[in-house]
Amino acid sequence: MATPRWRSASRWRSGSNRSPMTSRCRNGGPRRPDSFNSRERDMATAKTKFGIQTYDYPPDQLLALAKAADRLGFEGLWMGEHYVNPSSFQSAHPGHTERSEVTEDDILGPHVTLYDPIAFLCAVAGATQHLKIGTAIVIVPLMHPLLLARATVTAWHVSGGRFRLGTGAGWLKEEFDILGVPFNERGSRLDEAIDIMQKAWAGGYFEHSGKHFQFECSQQVTKDPTPIPLVIGGNTGPALRRVARVADMWMNSAMISLEEALRLRDTIEAERRALGKNEPLSYILRPESPDVETVGSFLAEGFDHIVLWGPHLWPKGGPLSIAEKEAKLAAFAAEMGITPR
Repeated sequence: MATPRWRSASRWRSGSNRSPMTSRCRNGGPRRPDSFNSRERDMATAKTKFGIQTYDYPPDQLLALAKAADRLGFEGLWMGEHYVNPSSFQSAHPGHTERSEVTEDDILGPHVTLYDPIAFLCAVAGATQHLKIGTAIVIVPLMHPLLLARATVTAWHVSGGRFRLGTGAGWLKEEFDILGVPFNERGSRLDEAIDIMQKAWAGGYFEHSGKHFQFECSQQVTKDPTPIPLVIGGNTGPALRRVARVADMWMNSAMISLEEALRLRDTIEAERRALGKNEPLSYILRPESPDVETVGSFLAEGFDHIVLWGPHLWPKGGPLSIAEKEAKLAAFAAEMGITPR
């Protein structure tokens, strides 16, 4: 096993109903990643899952990245979406307070090509053997849940069970306006869509009568149960309560600081305790930076599923060849202690 530069370990079991207080310093702050011994460091490395978040990658770049990530030992590849790309908008992205010049980190703008993430991820599944695939996130309120259920069942079977559905309510009001969906109904539409999809994934015929969707006759998407993991994204109060109720995994919006991650985890766990929830819940965190110290600090607090922003590891454009980008990704994997397959 490769050895990472940090020394960290999880003293908190995923799915626990309490925060990892044993991993805090005496003053209550997060433990420094260099405060662990080598045995703890190796334990952390063994259990950590590293994924890559992608968006707007050209097909040749995305497939090259996916193949390299699969070979180097990354756990998963995620892809976000938007349905429309308005020339201007006033909505505030949850990860940005202001907009300046457009860079490749931006997810909307004249440089962006919009791709269907589930179709693209099926191509990734066909080009890889081990890499898990997931949406981060699909804007569920903008799609009929039966159509999305069919697409997810397809992705699950095409990938051999490697697909995970990441869901969210959306933030871009202009997108909802263009597609004719009331923006202020996005939360209730998401809740109802999740209910419908879970019925569909259970297999067999079912009926539904709700506020936004009604099926007057029984519907079947798949005859067999399809256990697609449900990832719910978002940092707001309604999103966190939704996570506590129905999610298998939580993923934060945009990129997050350790302090904010700890606060939101405490909120989710409090909601879960109030509901009497004991099932394991995975926390998928997207740190602000891919550097060793930052990632190590997350592991030191028990976060063992880390997803990193693709352009930080594999630039979408620029002068580097694919071979040079593969070398850059390999160097990062070695630095983090990721074991190649």
